Amino acid sequence: MLASCNDNWQSTPYECCSVLEDRFLLLGYHDGVQLVDLEDPDSKPKTIIWIRARDISVIESCRVVLILAGRYKQVRYKRFDVPSMKDWEYISSLSGKVREEEPSLEEFLPVSHNNNNNNRKEPSFTQVNLVELPISSLTKPYYTVNQITLQKFFYKLPESKDALSVQTYQTSVYVFAAIRHRDKIVLWQRKRDHPLRPFCRLKVFWIPSESKWISFADDRSTLRHILVVFANEATAIELRDSKVKTVPIDPILERIYQTTWVREQYEHQLNSPRSPNSPIPTLFSRQLYQPEPNNNDNDSSTYPTLPVSLSVPPIQWTSLIQLPFYPDILPATTLTTEYSIPPSYSTVITSLPSSAPPDPIALPSASAPQLFFATLLKQSYIIDLSGSLFSTQVYKWTEVPIHIEFIQLNVNLNDWCVVGFGTETIEIIHIKTAQIVQRVMRGVPVKFLGRWDESVPREGKKNKSIFKSLFWSCAANERIHVYMLKADDVIATLPLP
Repeated sequence: MLASCNDNWQSTPYECCSVLEDRFLLLGYHDGVQLVDLEDPDSKPKTIIWIRARDISVIESCRVVLILAGRYKQVRYKRFDVPSMKDWEYISSLSGKVREEEPSLEEFLPVSHNNNNNNRKEPSFTQVNLVELPISSLTKPYYTVNQITLQKFFYKLPESKDALSVQTYQTSVYVFAAIRHRDKIVLWQRKRDHPLRPFCRLKVFWIPSESKWISFADDRSTLRHILVVFANEATAIELRDSKVKTVPIDPILERIYQTTWVREQYEHQLNSPRSPNSPIPTLFSRQLYQPEPNNNDNDSSTYPTLPVSLSVPPIQWTSLIQLPFYPDILPATTLTTEYSIPPSYSTVITSLPSSAPPDPIALPSASAPQLFFATLLKQSYIIDLSGSLFSTQVYKWTEVPIHIEFIQLNVNLNDWCVVGFGTETIEIIHIKTAQIVQRVMRGVPVKFLGRWDESVPREGKKNKSIFKSLFWSCAANERIHVYMLKADDVIATLPLP
């Protein structure tokens, strides 16, 4: 447990968090931003900024913090290595401008910021000094850096009022920030070549209604899409030409979804003799366990057709997230024909005649398109942007996950888990087996706050992000607590191979 506070309404006043310099936890709550030193277990949280923080994104490579804050839900741009106030005011005046071409360093840098300053060593956040300043006859602790108060050191991104969330994406050259509003998505961009370069507005995408989820998607080398999820559909917006593509639902996926839904709803009737008042028709009970004969090569025939008398609610989207790995560890028998290839000739020749035919193998990642984790209410599937299923494996949740995160259990192995945060449940599902390996919380209000990935440099390659922990808050016994989950905590719960 990292922090705790009183709670008189059984709510979750902690709303977000992010880790700075792989040490300091910035914890956003309804009164401000707290600082927690993760290397000092005895340290208490200290409020360094007094404003309600709804979302925090730390861009470590640019020494920048984006905070969705305040009564008007506007995005604030902050830095944690503070230049002079004169330089900061000049740079903030350039933010938000739309430029036909990217300005050079000489075009946007203030005159006072010479080359010697460019090469200076960036100060650590440990160099902040606590001071007491009275405001409205109340005394609050405020932090300063280079005699500049952090509370006042920010500027608001133009036209970011009433924002709902912020998503960031980094390449070797650029940083992108997508700000979600009720009726639009504003895409911001800045280069990473200098700490003082401002954000510029790149594009505005207007959407027909309020979206439930947005995220970035690439093709393993270039940022290509913004994924926008509504209740009834998921779309991919092409960044280059702003074309919108709807992600269809595969007919096989739809049948699996319907069958899984019925099994969950009426599991106790399916496992017991049918009573006269059973809502499941006898026809469906036979179909569920005795699929229709396979007279052709269509995989969809292995799933029963629902009877007309049984109504399944319409499929609704919850989220669509790009997988950070290629799932070639899934059981070969679950792979679809689009994403599997026959076993090698030598494997077939050396197999025993009395044994079952060798299983197919997964299509190599170099030959496969990018894959995504699609969540439809309480079920998740692995698909591509054309809607095709990668695997028939179903990831089933006890509660509809509001937020989803992926964690790698071992940096040397392609072994992953997916973590789903509901309103009262936190569940961890093993990607390979699709089995729930742990329920961290159940029956109490919970909220996802953020994650901590350590950036590890690699010679001649892009820095590698290694998972450290997830943070969340929960309400219990009239108090709110903040917890963290590490990979070792999950590994200890996995069944032995």
